[in-house]
Amino acid sequence: MKDKSFSVELKCLFCDCPLEGDTTKEYVSGDMLECQNCHELNDYDALIDVAAEEGKGLAIEYVNKEMEKILKGLFKK
Repeated sequence: MKDKSFSVELKCLFCDCPLEGDTTKEYVSGDMLECQNCHELNDYDALIDVAAEEGKGLAIEYVNKEMEKILKGLFKK
């Protein structure tokens, strides 16, 4: 299995648009990030939790596909 990297965008919890923030600022727990589309405030911790779950889902999907390929190869002959 190859090493694989995944990227997940932070998306607004209200309108699902990708969030764009000040790239020079470092955000920390407790910060509120304003959505440029709907102007709602998003909690940094909730955004990170949602993104982490999405990343876990992508990794699990990748591993499942790779395992399926490996198992098919083993039982092919």
